[in-house]
Amino acid sequence: MKLGDTSLGILVLIGGLALFWAGLGFSPIPGQVYGAQTMPKAVGVLSIGLGLALILSGRAAGLAVTISDWARDPGAWARLLSAIALIVAYILLAGTLGFALTAFGLLVALMLLTGTRVLTAVIVAIGTVTLVQYSFGQLLRVPLPRGDLLALPF
Repeated sequence: MKLGDTSLGILVLIGGLALFWAGLGFSPIPGQVYGAQTMPKAVGVLSIGLGLALILSGRAAGLAVTISDWARDPGAWARLLSAIALIVAYILLAGTLGFALTAFGLLVALMLLTGTRVLTAVIVAIGTVTLVQYSFGQLLRVPLPRGDLLALPF
């Protein structure tokens, strides 16, 4: 389905409002003009402006919505909903299983949904999880969920 400017503008506007609202919850840094809330609020304001501009341009152009061929295929919608369900599953399971196991399962499942061979999906998922775990854990010093089942040393 091809989203018109109005539909896309509404989504961007909602996202901008959510970012701005989330930024309000961050506490300021004592003695600093800019704190943790600065970037989310700035991006939120810019997104709100962009959303409003898209809505106005979409309304001026008319309400033409075209449905692409893929949107008529029920299998495509099933794959889309499966991908969303897998992301929700990651959010729910990462704390218990840890990043490594959860991300590995998510990546393999997503690649299998797109028709990747099992061996290729497993190899790519192992490489990706290892690279991301090392990058965040060692290079950036950002902890990822360790989980109870598999706690990697880095």
